[in-house]
Amino acid sequence: MIKLLFLLLLLGHISFGQTIIRGDIKILTDGIYGDNVNNSPNLTFNDRIKLVQIDKSISKIDIRLYRHHSLSNTKTLRRLFLIDTTWNAVEYNEWNKPIKIKKYNLKAVCGFDSLFLKLLSYNILILPNQSDLKSKMHKDVQVTAEGDTIEKKIHVLDGEGYTVEIKIENKFRVYQFDNPESYSRFYDNVTELKDYLSIVQTFEKFLVRKNNR
Repeated sequence: MIKLLFLLLLLGHISFGQTIIRGDIKILTDGIYGDNVNNSPNLTFNDRIKLVQIDKSISKIDIRLYRHHSLSNTKTLRRLFLIDTTWNAVEYNEWNKPIKIKKYNLKAVCGFDSLFLKLLSYNILILPNQSDLKSKMHKDVQVTAEGDTIEKKIHVLDGEGYTVEIKIENKFRVYQFDNPESYSRFYDNVTELKDYLSIVQTFEKFLVRKNNR
């Protein structure tokens, strides 16, 4: 069972601090900032699957990982949410041939509490948009024999984009990143990129389908 005790802090921007108590485990997450406006790129998709937008969710905890497949222009959503003291998890998988969205119920292979703790350990509540990491995403500059400077860069055009949407009590956050495996491997000194990848891998590895409908 998880009990949630929330201490709301107003620090200019809307922020929330929380103490989550699970048995004898305490997790302190102060200084987390919530969004004022829901800028999710998934509003239309949520309407299609009749899912309430993240800022309107009634769950105590609602964590969503959206994956956008650029080649097929389809989306997959995995959602972990807590209502009262009960965890639930579902997946929505969009197809375009034929056009449909299938829903699956999911189970956590390590238990939902452990899964939630894993996601917290990867800073899922406080990560920024990948676009805010540009100043960190640099490789060492090399000098050629001619005296020119060269900095190695990568830019992945295709692949997969991700959105994390989180709501805890009445505060929510939305942030985006893409192709975390490629970027975290190339910019191996940027811890946020590694956290992105760990979050994706956790959703993939520790949530499995129970049945479909």
